[in-house]
Parts: sequence; structure tokens; C-alpha cells
Amino acid sequence: MMKQITLTLAGTLIFWMAACSQQPSSTSSQSTAPAEQTQQAAPASGAHSFSGEIMDSMCAGMGGHEQMLQGGKIKNAKECTLECVKMGAKYVLYDAASKTTYQLDDQTKPEQFAGEKVTVNGSLDSATNTIHVESIAAAIS
Repeated sequence: MMKQITLTLAGTLIFWMAACSQQPSSTSSQSTAPAEQTQQAAPASGAHSFSGEIMDSMCAGMGGHEQMLQGGKIKNAKECTLECVKMGAKYVLYDAASKTTYQLDDQTKPEQFAGEKVTVNGSLDSATNTIHVESIAAAIS
């Protein structure tokens, strides 16, 4: 009886593996379709200006640096942003007026503006809410 169950399970497993090994062609075309769709999703036409603060993604998710600054170890928005990025957060543009967070495809340019109000010029990929950064300048007060 035990041998019969083992053989039945082994046969089922072999059948299942054979069936699965024939599916990659159909699943691979399905799995590449979203990537192709993402590549085809064109950013908004032309460059636009976006205003806000260069912030880290963790604090932007909380709506600002207030919670981090309460502890007293972090003194200002710039220090907070730089520390959070060191811990794995990403630079983002946070528009406090609309409470909108924009991802930034360039993670080098924002560093010098960490914690500052800026204007980012670039095109927006609305599918991912990512700005393809052309330039960043300090906001004019």
C-alpha cells in the first residue's frame, strides 16, 4: 500500500513538472508584457517645472521631518535627509502644498539640495510618478 501511494505521488509530481516545463513560453510572454508596457508608457511631453523640497522618501511618507527633528539628535532638514538616505531612503521631491511625493530618477543631483526648497525641471512619467530630472535649482524666495 505504501509503495502504491509513493508511486502515485511520484507520478503526479512528474506529470506536474512536465506540465509546468511546457508553460514558460506562454508565461514568459505574459511576464514581459508589463515591462514592455512600462517602456511604452511615455513620460508627459516636454519638460515641466516642479516645486517642493528635496526630501528623503521616509520623511516624505510621514509628511515631513517633524518626527525626526523632535528627538533632538537631528538638527535640521538637510541633516535629516542626508542621514535617512544613508540608511537606504531615496531622494524625492515633496510638495507640501499638495502633499505629493515625486520619485526622482537621478539620485546624484538632489544630494547638494538635501532639505532645501527647489525647482526641478524635467518630464513626469505619470505611471510611476517619477520625474526624469533635467536640472535642479534652489527655489527663489
